[in-house]
Amino acid sequence: MGTAAAKYAVERNEVRAVQLVDRDKAKLEKALRSAKSRKLTGRLLDASDKKSITRALRGFDAALIALPHAASFSADEAAIDAGVNAVDLVFEDVQMKLHSKCLRAGITLIPGCGVAPGVVQILAAEAAREMSSVEEIHMLVGGLPQVPQPPLNYRVVFSFDSVLEMYANGHVRVVRDGRVRTTRALSEVERVRFPPPYHEMEAFLTDGLATLLYTMKGRARVMDEKTIRYPGHAEQIKTLIETGLVSTKPLNVDGTRVVPRKLLSAIVGPKLALGKEKDVTLLRVTVSGTRDGSDALYEYEMVDRYDEIEDVTSMARTTAYTGAIATMMLADHRIEKGILAPESYFTGSRFKTLFQRLAEKNVKISRTVTSRTPNLAIPKQRAS
Repeated sequence: MGTAAAKYAVERNEVRAVQLVDRDKAKLEKALRSAKSRKLTGRLLDASDKKSITRALRGFDAALIALPHAASFSADEAAIDAGVNAVDLVFEDVQMKLHSKCLRAGITLIPGCGVAPGVVQILAAEAAREMSSVEEIHMLVGGLPQVPQPPLNYRVVFSFDSVLEMYANGHVRVVRDGRVRTTRALSEVERVRFPPPYHEMEAFLTDGLATLLYTMKGRARVMDEKTIRYPGHAEQIKTLIETGLVSTKPLNVDGTRVVPRKLLSAIVGPKLALGKEKDVTLLRVTVSGTRDGSDALYEYEMVDRYDEIEDVTSMARTTAYTGAIATMMLADHRIEKGILAPESYFTGSRFKTLFQRLAEKNVKISRTVTSRTPNLAIPKQRAS
């Protein structure tokens, strides 16, 4: 994600310089070679070294944090200490508690600003703003191999540890009857249809409402987020969980301390690496409510595929490009300070700019708006 974001940024005329930071020398050098830009420099640092990251950030206009969940919060704090506006691709509730620190430091931090969380929240909120009342918000999203392959008919397009955390987290939050409820991940499995060859997929609950839990509080009667996979995936993962292989509780095996999830990650992770396979990202956001006295249904949909010309995965195109665009916009310091949800920042002209720039990279999202009154049906309207 960091490499794709850096390559996108150096292509923009308004960007003078980009520094890519990583603890892996080989990956860093590969990224620098692939970008082929004098604007891009590399720096070998470990994200767990907060003081060093703080020093590295000073002097830059904005930072994009593209790290696994376990490392991102420390980097958020480093950005605050450095006094640098920042965008984080991941979301954790604890980030919302950084608002006062951001205000004191005079910076803006946008958490959860990729594709999901990120784009799905932005689209849901945009539809809600056009309605007088909101009834339901449903978000479906999934990054998948274009052709399903065993095991699990899945390939990792970001962090396998993050995938396991998403599945194992038993505290999936949904909104039912206007109240936040807690249920289990992988529940409420449903079949969903996208254009062929993705006309037979499944979707199940995951904890992806993110910032909408704060910005849409009390506005919608129903809200949930589901992850899209090929049919049967949910049952396969449930089996792994039930056998204890996703547990983080250490076990003693012949005198050796073993964490089941780490063992699973070490064995299965490499087998699920995307490699040279091509991926696809499926997305659908539906928002229902009333507008101008009529029932209204907004539906956004995206089927985005691996970019063969630029050799960029769809997950990087939809996640990293979104983060990069947000980061460049944050380089303009004339903005609100504190913690800003993506859907609170990308409104009006900013909303248009984000999706215009994504469309320039052929990341396109269709919109369908259906309105009806009891005695009059209004035809669907489509716009990209």
